[in-house]
Amino acid sequence: MKFPLIFGSTTIALLLAFFASRSAAQKIVVKAPSPLTCGNPSDAVPLYWSTIPSVDVFYTTVISDITSVVRGDGYDFGGIACLVFTTQELSTVPLFHVYNGNLIDNFYTTSTTERDLALESGYTASPTAAYIYPSQICGSIPFYRIYSSIDTVHIYTINVTERDAILALGGWTDEGITGYVLDFHSTCA
Repeated sequence: MKFPLIFGSTTIALLLAFFASRSAAQKIVVKAPSPLTCGNPSDAVPLYWSTIPSVDVFYTTVISDITSVVRGDGYDFGGIACLVFTTQELSTVPLFHVYNGNLIDNFYTTSTTERDLALESGYTASPTAAYIYPSQICGSIPFYRIYSSIDTVHIYTINVTERDAILALGGWTDEGITGYVLDFHSTCA
């Protein structure tokens, strides 16, 4: 079968030169997650969030928990924050959840030290929120934590632009990276 020649030989030569120069200038490295170190991405589930603006943000993998706080506690449904695991997967650690009813603050951390300090400061332990990676492996992305001491609110996001915009408002502290999660926009999970 013959195919019609759409491009002239000069056009083809230019296209080949362009792609050859691009491949020489850029190395594209694609790493597949190693089954020996990564959780199964098909086991990842949405981490939903809801908020009472300037009061609290609540995160959970359990949609009935979101429904409960939206209907009963006045929270607004925010959407999906990221993808996480509900059970311990390879290389993941617990994302601890503690809550302070007097401050109306949900706090999430992978650090047992931070969790224990919060418990000593009047927070109560809640069930483990999820399991996430402690370092950037397996195609994971940072889960940033910012804090307002004025409103006693912790916010978590995968969006660096959102984090920076909130920090620019003033009154917020960048508390770094809580852990590493999977992007819900990804087609890999």
